[in-house]
Amino acid sequence: MTTSSSALTQSTFASSRSERIIGRVFSLASIATSIETFLNAFPQAKHGSAIILYLSIGLIFAAQVAAAYTFWFGSANRNVYLLHGAAYAISFFLYPISVAGVLEFDPGFRPWLWWATGTATMAMGMYLPKWWSIAYLVFMPVSWFLLRVQTIGGSGDVGSAVIDATYIVLFAAAVLTLIGMIRTSALRVDKTGDEAIAFAAKRAAQEATDLERQKLDDLVHDQVLTTLLLAAKAKTEDEQRLAAASADEAIARLEQTAGEDSDEMQEIAASTFLESLDKVLRRGFPEVEIVLAKEQDFAVPIKVGIALSDATIQAITNSIQHAGRKAVREVRLKADRQGLKIIVKDNGRGFRESKIPNNRLGVRNSIRRRVTLVGGEVRIQSEPRKGATVVLMWSANA
Repeated sequence: MTTSSSALTQSTFASSRSERIIGRVFSLASIATSIETFLNAFPQAKHGSAIILYLSIGLIFAAQVAAAYTFWFGSANRNVYLLHGAAYAISFFLYPISVAGVLEFDPGFRPWLWWATGTATMAMGMYLPKWWSIAYLVFMPVSWFLLRVQTIGGSGDVGSAVIDATYIVLFAAAVLTLIGMIRTSALRVDKTGDEAIAFAAKRAAQEATDLERQKLDDLVHDQVLTTLLLAAKAKTEDEQRLAAASADEAIARLEQTAGEDSDEMQEIAASTFLESLDKVLRRGFPEVEIVLAKEQDFAVPIKVGIALSDATIQAITNSIQHAGRKAVREVRLKADRQGLKIIVKDNGRGFRESKIPNNRLGVRNSIRRRVTLVGGEVRIQSEPRKGATVVLMWSANA
């Protein structure tokens, strides 16, 4: 039997959770800064084209609304960061057009774009890969410096422009460094969770194989003992012939067993598999109620046992992560004439499978795909606030 942790799809629970939290904080920060941006932008409508200014403000506002919606109510898609950065970039290039021909500005004039540079830099830094993010972090202060010292930028002195550019770099770099640390920690948590699930699944399959091996060894040893007893009592020619035949069979089975590697076993008994899975689940999830029923025994391929173990552990893990701390969880393990049936049930928050974001692969890959690949069937019943039931089934006759 060979179990590979690489067969398991990498989970993204901690990463998805951290991205949603980061996005929510960003959306609140962008809304807060947008108030100051708009308060400084509207008075500047008298300088140049008010239509272009309102269009620019509208683009930035739309990006902020998109960020707030997707991170608070939607799928927490990181592409909204690109929208935010693009809105600022468009506004930046439209700004010279909007003030073209204006030769005089109010004393202390500073382009309204200044109040949007911080969130735009953070947004692109959170969206772009590492080196592109650094490049953008350099581009933003340089572009602002060049704008600030020109007439359309308020004819700021070089010292003031340098201070502004330095502020952009330090502020964005500090925030992006913190976000990078959070993302790295989340990835580490996901990796640890994947390794724990893979180890638990492998342990369940290994224990099932060990128990099956023990049963085979006990059977062989019993036959050896019977052969010795027959040989000890054999007095007639027929009894000696019976003892010799029993010895030949015992030797053949001993040689067969000795030549096997437990990793090469292709099947285990259903009862052995369920007993081992029951033991692993009780150790790993002591708070979960587990009910075991063995009405009939039959052979189960090792690959089926591994897939069902993985899917069961993933279903319980999903329940613990999403159903809520107060949810009551139950697992039913059953082998009958219909085949294997495993039910993972809770009375927690529930969900709609069609609403699961594409970057969440636990249900799609670690449960449905793994079970169907070995000929099994998965049924999921769940509604918001009505709990969830995951049913895993496999039949040797399927």
